[in-house]
Amino acid sequence: MFSLDYMKDKEVIKEVLKISIPAVIDVLAQTLLVAFDMMMVGSLGAAAISSVGIGSAAFNAILPAVMAVGIGVAALISRAFGAENKEEAKRATVQSLFISVPLGMLIIAIFILFDKNIISLVAKDKSFDLKDAILYHNINALGFIFISFNIVFFNIFRAIGRTKIPMIGNTICMIVNVILNYFFIFILDMGVAGAAIATTLARSSLTIMSFYLVFYKKSEWIKLGRKDIFLDFYIMKRITKVAIPAALEQLSLRIGMLIFEIMVISLGNLSYASHKIANTAEAFSYSLGFAFSFAATALVGQELGRDNPKKAMRNGYICMTMGLIIMSTMGFVFFIIPDLIISLFTKELDVQALASSALRIVSICQPFLAITMILSGALRGAGATKSVLLVTFLGIFLVRIPTTYFFLNILKTGLLGAWIVMTIDLAFRSLIIFYIFKKGKWQYLKV
Repeated sequence: MFSLDYMKDKEVIKEVLKISIPAVIDVLAQTLLVAFDMMMVGSLGAAAISSVGIGSAAFNAILPAVMAVGIGVAALISRAFGAENKEEAKRATVQSLFISVPLGMLIIAIFILFDKNIISLVAKDKSFDLKDAILYHNINALGFIFISFNIVFFNIFRAIGRTKIPMIGNTICMIVNVILNYFFIFILDMGVAGAAIATTLARSSLTIMSFYLVFYKKSEWIKLGRKDIFLDFYIMKRITKVAIPAALEQLSLRIGMLIFEIMVISLGNLSYASHKIANTAEAFSYSLGFAFSFAATALVGQELGRDNPKKAMRNGYICMTMGLIIMSTMGFVFFIIPDLIISLFTKELDVQALASSALRIVSICQPFLAITMILSGALRGAGATKSVLLVTFLGIFLVRIPTTYFFLNILKTGLLGAWIVMTIDLAFRSLIIFYIFKKGKWQYLKV
């Protein structure tokens, strides 16, 4: 059984912290962007919160299509970095853009052409006013082209351990978003639509920064020039070999979460607003999990690039143990002061009470969440995205969806029953992902 030995693992621990501390700030900035959106929109009332939730639900479900390309290129580049192969890293970067950008443009077209159909599929309860939700959906969709660039570029920087770049970028994005939110929501009195415009413009600032770093800054490890821009179908094939299972995994997760969200929406405005607020609060713990997951992806992939599978496995365990300690501590905070945390997002007492109870329930699953997120990141770094797909599919469609239906429609437990199911699902997935990682077949995969 693995045990963390500070003296033996001192250098790896330092490397994990070097990657994960900026990554924590990076993901925290992304989380705060959503949180500030929710706080500022929340001041407009529960209906506005629901409009943002409904308007972004389908968008969140399709996001994995581009995220998968980022996962695929990260697996190749982390190994190329470990092997000090800059030319392969350049080719992987260019081919990932040839895949992700057309994909992003296709998604924009579909989302705008079929906006009413998509929104009406998400929210069937007649108590919701869908006008603002459709407006938010359409404006958000226009920003998908920026997301297509940002996800790929930032995954590349994380794969080579340059997590300070996404940290700085997302911090700038958060600040820009808050300033623009205030301007569009309150000064111009544009409400929900103003929040969407602010977020889209803030995302564009990230794309400008990424282009500067990759195409113009000579000191970057990956510096692209005109001669590097050409199609390479062999590299594309290698990216898609990792990306397709990753896309299916993320798509399964997001579609499953969309179905889960629709079930919660059916409980009505109060329950759904409480659900969104509690989710936003819990996202602070997710930010920690993502940070250690990024570290696991980079450090496992780099050691496999150096042809050192045993060290790759130990690096994965070190990332998991560190994340487990920190996220369990976060869960303890959720359990003892949920009311204080939730009160930061809404002043409506009914929403506060229900969201606080949900947050206390989900505090129990933070250790399971840590294991699932971090070891999934380690397996992605190895290119073992089929294993992560299997675990996610079983957890969502074998456990979460049918059990949620049972709790909400048979037992009539309401929102809190749905959050109990989240804990059951994550406990199930953490056990399977731990077993797969420990078994170690991923150490010998070729990507």
